[in-house]
Amino acid sequence: MIVDKIDTDKDGFVTEGELKAWIKKAQKKYVYDNVERQWQEFDMNQDGLISWDEYRNVTYGTYLDDPDPDDGFNYKQMMMRDERRFKMADKDGDLIATKEEFTAFLHPEEYDYMKDIVVQETMEDIDKNRDGVIDLEEYIGDMYSHDGDADEPEWVKTEREQFVEFRDKNRDGKMDKEETKDWILPSDYDHAEAEARHLVYESDQNKDGKLTKEEIVDKYDLFVGSQATDFGEALVRHDEF
Repeated sequence: MIVDKIDTDKDGFVTEGELKAWIKKAQKKYVYDNVERQWQEFDMNQDGLISWDEYRNVTYGTYLDDPDPDDGFNYKQMMMRDERRFKMADKDGDLIATKEEFTAFLHPEEYDYMKDIVVQETMEDIDKNRDGVIDLEEYIGDMYSHDGDADEPEWVKTEREQFVEFRDKNRDGKMDKEETKDWILPSDYDHAEAEARHLVYESDQNKDGKLTKEEIVDKYDLFVGSQATDFGEALVRHDEF
């Protein structure tokens, strides 16, 4: 049973620490499986490496053959962005990725040396007027579209306050690169820890700080719905809850 696997000290309870460790493991497994799946697709000559040419030809081959596609999609821009990220991931600069480098290319948020590119790409997506910073309207526009609504929902007002109070640290009305980095990659935030704490808080009926199997089963939907725990995946593989 999944619950037994999480309960590593076999005392019949699942603690926040055990849950955090399981979530970290599930995340690693997700990244590993994702890379393995794509690796087969891109390593055309089966030499155990993926060159930029291999990646580009598989991903953008049809665009390269027909640079003016009917769907009006800007493939050139996407390809340039991919190339920049590939070069950043490719530590030795030979334009050929080892499995580790290819993992950094596909999952840059997992690698310290890729953090700048994650911030840069995020800023490019949100900074619509291309002035190199994110202002309040761009920040809100990334998560909410007015569509003629007269009144903004409450959560949007809260986000506006968040921007003014916390995101824009130097109070100049916009988020620069450092402020954006603190927002999307906060150094003091541990995703697995936060998710484990949330799951325990929501499920721990007798508030003893740890979960019984019954408490977890009672909150079945919460655990299966959590992207972090991999429970949904495990159940698809027919592991027992």
